[in-house]
Amino acid sequence: MKKLFVTLGAVVMFCAPFAAAQKIVYKVASVAPKQSPWDVEQKKLAQEWGEITGGDVGIQFYDAVSQGGEEGILQKIRATRPGQKPPLDGAVFTNIGMHMLAPETHIMTFVTPFLFRNQDEVDYVLEKCTPMFNRAVKDAGYVILGWFSVGWIYFMTKKEVRTPEALKEVRLALGGIGADSITYTFKQAGFKTENVPADKLRQSIRSPGGVEGVFTVPMYGYATQFYKSLPYIIDAPICPIYSAFIISEKAWSQTPDRYKERLIKAAQEAERGFVRVQKENDRGNIDLMVKQGSILVKPTPAEMAHWEAVFTADIKRVAESGDSVIDAQFLGEVKKMLEEYRAAHPGAGN
Repeated sequence: MKKLFVTLGAVVMFCAPFAAAQKIVYKVASVAPKQSPWDVEQKKLAQEWGEITGGDVGIQFYDAVSQGGEEGILQKIRATRPGQKPPLDGAVFTNIGMHMLAPETHIMTFVTPFLFRNQDEVDYVLEKCTPMFNRAVKDAGYVILGWFSVGWIYFMTKKEVRTPEALKEVRLALGGIGADSITYTFKQAGFKTENVPADKLRQSIRSPGGVEGVFTVPMYGYATQFYKSLPYIIDAPICPIYSAFIISEKAWSQTPDRYKERLIKAAQEAERGFVRVQKENDRGNIDLMVKQGSILVKPTPAEMAHWEAVFTADIKRVAESGDSVIDAQFLGEVKKMLEEYRAAHPGAGN
């Protein structure tokens, strides 16, 4: 009997490491503002993954700011030495981070001002382009598990601005995400943009001689309380911002095959749920900022037409320069997709 217990004990000790190895927790950095609807949805997804796998697979989300923004995250999901495990397994990247990860996606073309009229158009083009995006990201060594609609970009300024010419005289920064590529693109179009790190942006906004305006999604503008220093909101959605949930192929390969399909389905369900939430949140967050004292600058139809004409001319020049994150060929392809969609959905409007 004593020998039996010794033998069983040895078996348990031998098997324990293999049982423990089944527990996988993916370390994922996310650009979602803390306690925002986006943050809430991704935490729900983490909980659902745990339930699907009985606790075998989980996600631990980390704040992007603490990881050095999207550029910092990019460094941390890549191994610094052959055979070394990266500090992070994946990320929730915006268009900007996805461009840095896989430039061949040409995903920054989606942020072309006034290219899309509404969210349905964005969703249509995104679905058509997903196979190409997946290939480009796979070539970089990663897997896209889902897309999340973050919101539409609006301009927030210290002083009232009614024309693009006046806006080009304002010192601007991209709210919440520092990125040389998009800062440079706006400079090419004639704007005074600065690449200010997310953790220093609020200080710059408050400082004399600092940033005088940001372009960001309403959710971020409200969550960070930028509106307290930048009370004017130009009531014209410029372009959509999307985020992609990616995990390295090497890390994803550790997931037992029996779970993968259900985990991806859960991510896609979270994607659809967040799109529904986002459609309400843009206007809802703007309303919250207005209640706190923000002022909506509403362009007249003539002013709106002028905004679109100026931005369209600027983007055409920038894209055709060959030195831009906006790809002229892909932009032409997206425009053809939109022509198809609008022909099939006449009168869809904004």
